[in-house]
Amino acid sequence: MNKTPTDGTEVQTVPQLLAHALAMETEASERYGELADQMEMHRKTAVATLFRRLEVAEKQHLADLTALCKGVELPHYAPWDFKWRSKECPETIDLGRVHYQLSVRDAVLLALEHERRATQFYTDVANSAHAPEVIALARQFAQEEREHSAWLESCLAECSAADSKASEDPDPPLSQE
Repeated sequence: MNKTPTDGTEVQTVPQLLAHALAMETEASERYGELADQMEMHRKTAVATLFRRLEVAEKQHLADLTALCKGVELPHYAPWDFKWRSKECPETIDLGRVHYQLSVRDAVLLALEHERRATQFYTDVANSAHAPEVIALARQFAQEEREHSAWLESCLAECSAADSKASEDPDPPLSQE
C-alpha cells in the first residue's frame, strides 16, 4: 500500500468528515492514555497528569462526536485510506518520540505540535470543502483543537526551569547488542 499523504482536501462530505474526526479522536484518546500509563509506570507524575488530562479531553470530544454521528451512515476507511498529511493521524503522538525521561516541557511541546496538526487538518478541510455544512463543522472542530492548543500554550508558559529538564537516571537502560 503506497499511500500519498494529503491535506484533507479530499474530505468533501459530512459523513467523510465525521469518519475522520472519529478516527482522530479515538486514536488521540487511546494514545494519550497509553502515554499516561507509561509515564505513571516510570513515576513521571507531572507528565502522566498532563497526558491523562488530554486523554479525558479527547474522550469527551469522542463522546460528543459519537452523539453527532447518531443516524449518520459513515464511510469505512482502511487505516491507509484516511486523508492525513502523514502516515499517522495528525493528533496521534508517535511513540518513538516519547521516552521515559520526558520532561513536562517536552511533553507539552509534543502535545501542542499534534493539537496544531489536528487544527491544520480541519482548517484544510474547511478551506477546500464546497458544502456549507462541511465547512461549518470543520471550522467547529478546528476551534475545539485550538482550545486544546491554547490550554497547552498556557501550560508551556507556566513551565519552570525544573519542568524543562529530563530526569536524571542513575541506572539508564543498557543496549543489548
